[in-house]
Amino acid sequence: MSEWGDDNNYLTFDWETSGTKKEYALQPWRIPQGRAWGTSLVWLRHDGEKNRFWGGVQDDEDNPHDYERTRELAKTMLTMARDKKLTIVGWNVQFDIQVLLGYDLEELVFDNKYLDGMLLWKHYFVEPEYDANPKNRQSYSLKQFVREFMPHHAGYETEIDFHDRSPEARAALHAYNKKDNIFTYIGARHYWNVLEPQQRRAALAEAKTIPMFARANFQGLIVDTLSSHDLSNKLTRDARRELKSLQHHGVTEEIVRSPAKLAKLLYDQWGLPVLKETRSKITGVTARSTDKETLHELGLEDERAKGVRNYREALNLKTKFADAMVKSTRYNGDFRVHPQAIIFGTYSGRLTYASSQKGTGPGVRAGTTKNILLPIGFALHQMKNDKLFRGQVVAPVGFTVMEFDAAGQEFRWMAIKSGDETMLQLCMPGEDAHSYMGAKIAGRDYHWIMENKEEDKEAKNARKSGKVGNLSLQYRTSARKLRVVARSQYDIPMTEGEAKVIHFTYQKTYTGVPKYWRAQIALTRKIGYVETLGGRRVQVVGDWGGPLSWSMESTSINYPIQGTGADQKYLAMACIAPYLRDIGAYFAWDLHDGIYLFVPNDKVQRAAVDIKYILDNLPYKRAWGFSPPIPLTWDCKTGPSWGGLRDYHPDKGAK
Repeated sequence: MSEWGDDNNYLTFDWETSGTKKEYALQPWRIPQGRAWGTSLVWLRHDGEKNRFWGGVQDDEDNPHDYERTRELAKTMLTMARDKKLTIVGWNVQFDIQVLLGYDLEELVFDNKYLDGMLLWKHYFVEPEYDANPKNRQSYSLKQFVREFMPHHAGYETEIDFHDRSPEARAALHAYNKKDNIFTYIGARHYWNVLEPQQRRAALAEAKTIPMFARANFQGLIVDTLSSHDLSNKLTRDARRELKSLQHHGVTEEIVRSPAKLAKLLYDQWGLPVLKETRSKITGVTARSTDKETLHELGLEDERAKGVRNYREALNLKTKFADAMVKSTRYNGDFRVHPQAIIFGTYSGRLTYASSQKGTGPGVRAGTTKNILLPIGFALHQMKNDKLFRGQVVAPVGFTVMEFDAAGQEFRWMAIKSGDETMLQLCMPGEDAHSYMGAKIAGRDYHWIMENKEEDKEAKNARKSGKVGNLSLQYRTSARKLRVVARSQYDIPMTEGEAKVIHFTYQKTYTGVPKYWRAQIALTRKIGYVETLGGRRVQVVGDWGGPLSWSMESTSINYPIQGTGADQKYLAMACIAPYLRDIGAYFAWDLHDGIYLFVPNDKVQRAAVDIKYILDNLPYKRAWGFSPPIPLTWDCKTGPSWGGLRDYHPDKGAK
C-alpha cells in the first residue's frame, strides 16, 4: 500500500466518442453495430520530465472513421500496458473500458489492471447523502475536480463540440482529450497519495472488479420478450379488474398516478385518517403520504384503499418491469437491456444501477427539443422477487445462471462487530438464527421450531416472526416501524403489542447489539468518520445535537455492517475473476447479497464446487488484516433464467 511511486508505472487514457445519433456516443454497445465510434483516443505516460502522448484524431471529414485502424491503435496501448506491467488509470474508467470492448479487445482488457481517479476521490471524501436534493450532492466528475483544485483551468471544455466532424473541431477535441489525460493523472496521483493504507487496500480490491462490471454493462442481459408481453398482459388484466371495482368510488388512473390527487381522494373525499405526513427536502412542502406502507395500513381497515394499492401496484409494475424490458430491447438495437452498474454507487460502497440515460427528443413545437430519459435498461436493483418478473432475464445460449449469495450477510457482520455471543453461535453450522429468535418470541423450544418449520403452521409463523425481527431490528428500528414493515413487506398482521414484544425480545436476546450501537456512536463522534473492516471509510461530521443527529448516529451504526458487506462483495469478485476467465464464465449482475454469473452449461457442476470453495475461504486476513471468528459461507443456486433459480447441491443438482 505504498505511495504512488514511479510515474512510469502508470498510463492514463481517455476516449472521446460519437455516433449516428449524439446519444449513441455514450452507448458503447453501439460500436459493433456501426452506430457509435471513437473519435479520439489519447494515452499518456509521464517520465518525470515531460508528458509523452500517443494517439491521434480518428474521425473527421477527410479521415472517416476506420474501425480496424482505431482498434489497432487501442490494441497497441493495451499491449504496451500489459507487457510493461503498467497500471491503466482513467476517470470513470468503466466507460472507457466498455469502448475498448466495443472494439473487440476483451482478452487484452482483462490482461491489464486499472485504477479510477473518480473512485479514489470518493474513497477520500465520501459523506452520507442526508440531503435528498440531487443538486446538492457532491459531484466527482473530472470537470468538478478541475474547478475545485485547478480553477485556472476551469472551463477548458468550453466550446468543444464532441460531434462536429470538421478537421478543426476534431483537432480541438484531441487537444481537449490530452488535457483530460493530464488532469486525470494529477487527480488520481493526488488522491492515491492522501488515502490511508487501509483505504488504498479497499480501493485496490474494488479496482480489480472494474473490467468485470464494464463487461457486464457492455454485454447487457438477454430478455425473453414473450415472457415480458405475457407479464404485461397479466398486469393489465389485474389493473382493469381492480379499477372496475373502484370506478364508482371516483377512482381513475390519472388520480392514482398523482400523489396529490390521490391524497385528496383518500383524505378529503373518503375521510380516511392521515397516518403519515412527509416533508420534501427539495421543496420544503409537507404532504399527506400515499406511499406503499400507508396504503397497506389503510387497506387493512378499508377495502377501497386496499383496491387502490393493488391497482397502483399493477400499473407501476407493468410500466417498470414488463413494458420497460420490451421498450429497452427495442431501443438498444441488440435485443438486450443494458442496466449500467455504478461502482461505489452508494456511500456505503454498494452498487446501484442506472436504468436510463439522459438525452434529448423533439419538443412540442416544431424545431424544438426537450430533455428525455433514454430507456437503456430497467431498475434491476428494484426488481420484484417473483419468478414471473425475474424470469424475463435469461441466460445466453449454452450458459446457465448461477447465483452465489453471502449467507445471512448483514446478520453475520453484526455478530462480528457487536461480539454478541448468541449471534456468533447462531452463525455456526447447523444453527438457524430465525428459528431461534422465533422460539424466543413465541416461548417455544428452539429445536422444535427448527424441526417443524416446514410443516407445522405455528412453527412456520414463529420462524417468520423471528426472521422479521432479525432482519429489521439490528439498526435501531422502533417497534412502531417494525409493525409497519411486518404488515406491508411480510404480510404479517402484527399488532402494536406484538411488535413491542418482538422489539424487547430482540434486545434482550442479543445484548451485545445495543452495546455496539452506543460504542459505535461514541467512537464516531470522537474521530469524525466510520470505517469498515475492509478499510472503506465515510466522513460523519456535523452538529450531533442538530436535526441530522439521528441520521449521523444511524450512519455510525449501519456503515460498518453495510460497508463491510460491500467490501466483501468486491473481494469475492476479485478472487473468483481468474477462475471465471479460465472456464469461460463471466459476471452478469449484482443484487443485495448475491453475485450472479453466466457459466457454460458443461462447467456448472464443477463451478458450483470450486466457486463456493473460493468464496467460503476468501483471504480476509491477507486482504484486510482480519480473521473472521465464524464461517462466512455462500449459498449457490442455478437455473436457465433469473426466475428459474433453484438451490444447487453438487451431488444432486438444482432442487
